[in-house]
Amino acid sequence: MNSTLHHIVFIDGICVLCNQLSKILIRLDKKKQFLFSTLESPYAKNLFLEPKEDSILVFSQKGMIYAKSKAILFIIRQLPYVKWIGLMIQIIPRFILDFLYDRIAKNRYLWFGKHKACPLLTHDRFVQE
Repeated sequence: MNSTLHHIVFIDGICVLCNQLSKILIRLDKKKQFLFSTLESPYAKNLFLEPKEDSILVFSQKGMIYAKSKAILFIIRQLPYVKWIGLMIQIIPRFILDFLYDRIAKNRYLWFGKHKACPLLTHDRFVQE
């Protein structure tokens, strides 16, 4: 797949929560707009100066980079069936959304666990470039 025609979602590859949310996104993404990679991948390291391990990052088709709650809102807005959730969430001030995001990100291994390796590595929507 040509990654320039897709939005690329960068996740923590060993995070159970991140992987579960990615699987849900794959099911909801009927137009196949999204590809996935890990924050630890060479692709991420070439694209971003310092990818933060506690953040989801989205590299859009138009070259924009979204992080934390902005990334989540961007993803939701691309999906017709859940777009209304994004409209409801965006009324919450960004600092509150990022605060909540940071609390979940810091505790994700404790609350949800972690894998030994990224389960998405073999998925056809996973990019390693």
